[in-house]
Amino acid sequence: MTCDRIEGLLSPYLEGELGDEARRLVDLHLEACPDCRNLLAALTETRTALSGFPELEISESLRERLLEIPGKKMRFSLSLDFLLKPSLQPVFATAAVFMTLVSFYLFGPYKTAIDRTIDRKIHHGYSQVEKLYVKAGSFRDRLEAGKDNLLVSVKNLEIFGGSKDQTQQ
Repeated sequence: MTCDRIEGLLSPYLEGELGDEARRLVDLHLEACPDCRNLLAALTETRTALSGFPELEISESLRERLLEIPGKKMRFSLSLDFLLKPSLQPVFATAAVFMTLVSFYLFGPYKTAIDRTIDRKIHHGYSQVEKLYVKAGSFRDRLEAGKDNLLVSVKNLEIFGGSKDQTQQ
């Protein structure tokens, strides 16, 4: 067993809550592992030191208030306090800049000029992509044409069983 697994079993081991098989495995591990023995000694010392403290009882009103906490957290409240979190400030700043740009575009006098410029840029980019696609196709064709010569050359190398006479041809 690994030390991580044994460390998880040391508290139940001290409390006497382990079954016979698990207790035997912990005993075997403790015989071989000084780190786990030291941890068990520290846990035993802590348990002994804590046994001198009196057990405190909580009042009934405190118990009731503590039991109400999960119910309070689960209730849905429609408050906008989360909008005041500092972590949202970059989001709001970005949204403000975006809305400003959109309003300049929608309500500004240069909307048609902006549309034409965007259209021109899109068509220019599309034509560049077409050119790249044609170049890639011609490059692929040249590679396929040389593929057979390359395969024959590789097959004729000595390391693949070819002879020197075949490689010099």
